[in-house]
Amino acid sequence: MDLNSILVTASAVGTGLGGFIGGRWSARGIASDVASDTVDMLQTQVNLLKEDKEHRDLEILDLTQRVAVLEGLVTQRAEVEQVQRTVDRIADRVGA
Repeated sequence: MDLNSILVTASAVGTGLGGFIGGRWSARGIASDVASDTVDMLQTQVNLLKEDKEHRDLEILDLTQRVAVLEGLVTQRAEVEQVQRTVDRIADRVGA
């Protein structure tokens, strides 16, 4: 082999090796960017889910309080009806 052939072969090997190494570094950088973007996207989704859960928890608390008020009203009404029946029985006995 003459010197020219050796230089051409070394240059081709160097170019190929440099492209391979550069490609690996570039791929690592791209993979790192993709991973970072994915983490950011997932964090945003988690935050949205937390906000939605907090909203639903407040709504459930409000509905629970409303149910308690309605149960109290139903209980009061039943007590009033019982008193009314008692008053009606007393009125019947007295002859009013």
